[in-house]
Amino acid sequence: MRNSVRAFALMALSVPVLIGLAGVAEAQDKFKLGMMVGGNTCCEWMKAQGDVARALAEKMGWDYVELSNNNDPATALKNAQIMVQEGVDAAIQFNGQPSTNPAISAVMKAANIPIVTYDIADPGMYFVGIDNLAAGIAGGEQLGKIMKEKWNCEPDLVISSEGAGAGIVNEWRTGGMRTGVKNICPDIPAEKYISFEGSGDAAVALPAARDLLAANPNAVKMAVVGINDGGVLGLINAAEQLGRADEVIGWGQDGAFITGDNVNPHLAGSVFYFLEGYAVYAIKDVIGPIAEGKEVALKADAGDPASKVQPCPVSAEQAKAVPDMPERVAQLLAAPAGTTEYDLFCLNK
Repeated sequence: MRNSVRAFALMALSVPVLIGLAGVAEAQDKFKLGMMVGGNTCCEWMKAQGDVARALAEKMGWDYVELSNNNDPATALKNAQIMVQEGVDAAIQFNGQPSTNPAISAVMKAANIPIVTYDIADPGMYFVGIDNLAAGIAGGEQLGKIMKEKWNCEPDLVISSEGAGAGIVNEWRTGGMRTGVKNICPDIPAEKYISFEGSGDAAVALPAARDLLAANPNAVKMAVVGINDGGVLGLINAAEQLGRADEVIGWGQDGAFITGDNVNPHLAGSVFYFLEGYAVYAIKDVIGPIAEGKEVALKADAGDPASKVQPCPVSAEQAKAVPDMPERVAQLLAAPAGTTEYDLFCLNK
């Protein structure tokens, strides 16, 4: 009898231990996704990129860790090191200050953690993003059509708001917009094309844009292109402050400021990227297969990406039919798995 009681007692003691071990094993087997958002306070979509990634990770039953790069290269590198310490199985980043991308790539490679980068390529990271050159050309052609109709292709200036820190992305987007304008208005003299550094941020661009306008006091008919909506708005805002915006026409890239109640009337259109929804592409084509144990070939070249986001050029008038970002996110998360915002909202497929 004593032996039976003792055996039962030992069994009772062992059960919670076994259950505990099973729980540990289950926790260890759970896929963990890390997300490093851009963290620039200029842009609501950077936070939304994390919100969408978190929601999709929860739907997949994954653990999720999010950090902000605070638009700072040193912070971005530190965040990569933290992701290694957190034991993530894969990571996503948007790093608007990509000087540390090679170091981030090395940190992740040493820990055998695959990493996706949005829109700014690095040789060691899966590239998910827009066809930057196609987006630039598409936007430039739309602006060129307006210039042809309003000014007979005879502007005083075609102004480029550059974002040199983005490297080849800036060359493709901003340079592509100039190419698009030239496709429609091929005879604009080269000296009428001028540039300034706007860094893709309206507040940063503003003083440089004011200097440019001061150096060109007789320019009235001014067309503005740039790496994104924010950079273009920097010149528009400067012209408004100086009372010279009557005939300023801008066309942006990324669609960040072309919806809602406060769209600047001089922003004639933009090229939607639907930036907040990039996690759909990243998870569908890279992270999801990796979580299933599949080999996913590294595609790090923006010209041959791991997942290509389609650009969607829209006029300001057309953009009125597109929901604002919070509503787009809500509809995206309610849609069937793999549905993109391009599928849902692009008016010019």
